[in-house]
Amino acid sequence: MPLRDFVAATPRQLPVLILADVSGSMFHESKIETLNRSVGEMIRSFKSFGEATYEITVGVITFGGLTGLHVPLTPARELAWQDMSASGVTPLDKALLLAHDVLEDRSQVPSRSARPVLVLLSDGQPTDSQGHPSDNWREPLDRLLQAPRAGKAARYAVAVGREVDAEAMAVLERFAGDGNEGVFQATEVHRIVEFFEWLTMSVSQQATTGIVDGRPPLPLAERTADIVID
Repeated sequence: MPLRDFVAATPRQLPVLILADVSGSMFHESKIETLNRSVGEMIRSFKSFGEATYEITVGVITFGGLTGLHVPLTPARELAWQDMSASGVTPLDKALLLAHDVLEDRSQVPSRSARPVLVLLSDGQPTDSQGHPSDNWREPLDRLLQAPRAGKAARYAVAVGREVDAEAMAVLERFAGDGNEGVFQATEVHRIVEFFEWLTMSVSQQATTGIVDGRPPLPLAERTADIVID
């Protein structure tokens, strides 16, 4: 078989990378539990996904008591989800640096890959290692946004809970940036489920058609339908 035929038959990757706040405050109000259920359900949906133009890969970076690659970028069909736990502070800077390194690494995200989908989900301000509010996230975020490939990712931010203050919101808005869809306000825990349902639908559509649906039906803050968590 000619090499060009083999390359043409290899599906392109569609990377979905989630930066998940797993600090201690995410333990309250079932936030971490709901996040685990939502990400797990998204992966199960991708597993059952039929024939597609792209192969969806999923990775999860956690930042909190445990900071690092909770799930390396892996084809969704091969993933067995392991729940995250919540503890510690909010070292967003480390998560941003790791996201940059993952997305710019051609062994993890080949050059033929589709535009990555990058999601930041948090319920508070970034901190230093002592738990004090810090702006140490600024330089790593600038590095991410200016990177050749990471900077072109479709970026979404989710503010979790009612305690997200103006300073924390400003960080999420800076991450989402101009030309993206702003910050989705999951003021109630079931809004996390709504976001991931929409994200699943959007990524699945892109994997099938190659078309990016960057705008959810309505901003989450305006939606009224309740979702019951068993």
